Amino acid sequence: MNSEIAKSRIGEVIRIDTVTSTQADFLATHVPVQNIHIRKKWDSKSDKIMSEEQVFNKYVLNSENNHQFVIVIGSSGAGKSHLIRWFAARLDQAALENEVVLFVRRSDNSLKGTIKQLLELPEVANIPNKAVYDRLVRATSTIDNKKLKDMIYQNFIVEIRNDENDEILSNNEKKRLIELLQYEQFQLNLMKEEGAIDRIYQKVAENETGDSRDVMALFETRDFEVDVNFCDDMIANGAAKNAKKMADAILADDEMPERLSDYMNTLVNRVIQTCAGLEPGDFEQVFVEIRKEIKRQGKNLTLLIEDVTAFTGVNVALLNVLTTEHTGMYENQELCRISSIVGTTEKYFNVNFMDNHKDRVTQFFYIPNDVFGENQNSLYEFVGRYLNAMSLRSDILEEWAKNGALVEEYPIHKGEENANWDKIEIAKGKELSLFPFTKKAISNLYMCILQPDYRTPRYLLRDVIERSMRNYLFKKESFPEFAIERINDIPFESLYVSTYIHQQVEEGQADRVERFIRVWGDASDLEYENNGIKYLGGLPIGFYEDLGIPIFTGRKGDKSKYQKNIAKPTKRNDNDITDNHINTPSTTRVDPEMADFLLGQRTLQIWIDGGELNVGATTKDVVNITKARDEINKKFLISAINWQIEGVALDNLNRVKSTKDFIGFERQKRSTKNALVILPADRETQGILEAFLAYVTLGNGSWNFDNSAMMVYRVQIWIEKWKKIIIDAVNSFEKQQIDYQDCALAAEMIREIMQGVFTGTKVEGIPITNLMAKNLKNNSQNAHCPEWNSLVSMLLNNDEKVKDVITQYYNIIQGNLKSSQVFIRATEFNTDVRKIQKAKLLIPGEQLMLNDPIPQRREIREIYEKIYTREFDTLKSKKVPQSLEIGLFFCQIFIFII
Repeated sequence: MNSEIAKSRIGEVIRIDTVTSTQADFLATHVPVQNIHIRKKWDSKSDKIMSEEQVFNKYVLNSENNHQFVIVIGSSGAGKSHLIRWFAARLDQAALENEVVLFVRRSDNSLKGTIKQLLELPEVANIPNKAVYDRLVRATSTIDNKKLKDMIYQNFIVEIRNDENDEILSNNEKKRLIELLQYEQFQLNLMKEEGAIDRIYQKVAENETGDSRDVMALFETRDFEVDVNFCDDMIANGAAKNAKKMADAILADDEMPERLSDYMNTLVNRVIQTCAGLEPGDFEQVFVEIRKEIKRQGKNLTLLIEDVTAFTGVNVALLNVLTTEHTGMYENQELCRISSIVGTTEKYFNVNFMDNHKDRVTQFFYIPNDVFGENQNSLYEFVGRYLNAMSLRSDILEEWAKNGALVEEYPIHKGEENANWDKIEIAKGKELSLFPFTKKAISNLYMCILQPDYRTPRYLLRDVIERSMRNYLFKKESFPEFAIERINDIPFESLYVSTYIHQQVEEGQADRVERFIRVWGDASDLEYENNGIKYLGGLPIGFYEDLGIPIFTGRKGDKSKYQKNIAKPTKRNDNDITDNHINTPSTTRVDPEMADFLLGQRTLQIWIDGGELNVGATTKDVVNITKARDEINKKFLISAINWQIEGVALDNLNRVKSTKDFIGFERQKRSTKNALVILPADRETQGILEAFLAYVTLGNGSWNFDNSAMMVYRVQIWIEKWKKIIIDAVNSFEKQQIDYQDCALAAEMIREIMQGVFTGTKVEGIPITNLMAKNLKNNSQNAHCPEWNSLVSMLLNNDEKVKDVITQYYNIIQGNLKSSQVFIRATEFNTDVRKIQKAKLLIPGEQLMLNDPIPQRREIREIYEKIYTREFDTLKSKKVPQSLEIGLFFCQIFIFII
């Protein structure tokens, strides 16, 4: 690192958008993209992974001279514009003789900025249709910001007033909408910063700030939502009658805001074209003329568009031209072959591309969020290139770019650091220093600061590299003090490391040392020597000296710690990331909720380190951990799993949850036997407990707390992993599927035989409908023997319980309201009935000997045992029956069985 040069260059090199960086800086910081996903259809499940060089050679060079309409798609900041700009640079180097390359930058990402670029192209300046050209020139004229916003707003009203299409809104609804738009307070809401009109304005006007936000110039449902207070204010302010009617309609109809936004979005293109002074066919005409001129020259066209949103208002006309082929039915138009590569986000593609345009896409180049994937070297190279570029004077890089930007000639700065810091090789003999980072620091910062959806080059540059380098360059004496979200994801090697550091280092520097060891090193306080180099916390002492970080006397250890934690940086899983935003733990005032969370978190760390988890104790930390456990067991798992879809009868679920916890924990001091699944004492379990600890402390029973999204993400990952295990535990015991419903079916069939409900001669003949029917009978006076009546009495004492199991176990519960109607899972019910009949009502004794841990299921099994096993086993074992009559009955059943 050359700090003196970097202080002046950091603002030039670290540009969040490639639009504003110089060509030399762009090429110097470019890291080859290795995992571009190639798809023929956007919803394709079979991607082909290719590098940027492979993509360039196969598709961008287009050696087969095919018509192409390629979409480069990815989230904001994933690197779409960067890749397209690299394609443009490579095409410029290739200097294809018969190919005209038009590169449309997104400039300030506005329509005016795009038109200005087009006017600078000789192919546009020479188009025969001068009227269209003049209108493009007028469209770039400057209009006062407020005046332009007012023009946009008023033109929507004009379009509505003249719109004869009543497909979405009726004429009366449109009249009321106009009155609502003319109501002053509603107008202020739409025209506020980042409101609907402002979003559209940003895509039309020139933006002096260079803002290139990936916003869509569209109305959203929330733009038309009103509340009771707004309606009351309309009455108080004397709003027009029709305006009030529309507001009332919005309040009464949940679908009305969506209808209104859908309708207004049908007018956006017309309004933008009107405000820009363009006619509907102008842009289409411009590109048709360009293609005709290039065809006349005997050449073809490659069109690169960084961001299609820069054509907001005329995007439909643009896409019409890009999807029009030069052969077949269009051959007589004398158009050149066009190969277009267009960048966009998935949301914009789904919302703004019409179906006929989507169908004509020839290839999709998808850039995933985590563009670095599993290849950590690409991550290190990305950081190394930016550190190198900002340490070199701009003229050195410009000379390199002018000479072909060959990697073999890539200039490397001379650093100010003394120690041998980590390096990354980008070519043979070309190594970039990562100072003031270690590889482990880069991996840790990438995982901790960036949430999964934001692990893109843009956010890595803004939130990791720029944030940390400004700290180093302009406040080196405190480096690293920049914010590191979720730093608690990197636990100390032992619980006492922090305490030891604070004992050894003055208080004003202790936090700095903690951060350095935790993020850059191995999170320990060990001191050892390896090959003559002294290490502390997994880092050479020279690293401390280069950064001016205090050195302390560490606990004596061995070199294995350094080799394990530094030489081979590890990549943690997303579900191992916590969501606590703690910038300076020991100096920041902690509110009571955060204090409760940190107290519980410390207790969990002690448990993970080998201690016991004393669930049920009355100390504050354990009380909150117990609440977290109960939240998982009694609420979250009940609602998070769609039990019926997963094959769990709600009758079974209700019996389980009333007596057991779904989960418990290894080394849990109490109630371990009350849990169906025991979670191991590991980082994953600690993570899920921390998430719900935050839920009950920071969120007070909700996810409404800072940076809760990552906690929710962790919970989602956990439930997907453990869901099947928990479901299996509910549906089985001792490696045996639950059978209490089988016992109920068999017991009910025996009752129907003994009470004469069924009078047939074969068990298979018992009608399935009987088992669900209301056919319970009292035990009336009869001539049967006492033993017979005793057995019938036992059946009747439990007949309602048995019948209820059959009815409720197979019942499909719909909604939350209780209903007397029963909708059964007929296939499963019929299968189980036939299975029991085929077994002649016999459930094997060895199966019944297994212990079902759920008392309410066990009760039904015990009823069956009393009814069947005792009496029938007596007969089967050739023992004398208690009476001739009951003996004859069981003989009859026995005949059925044999």
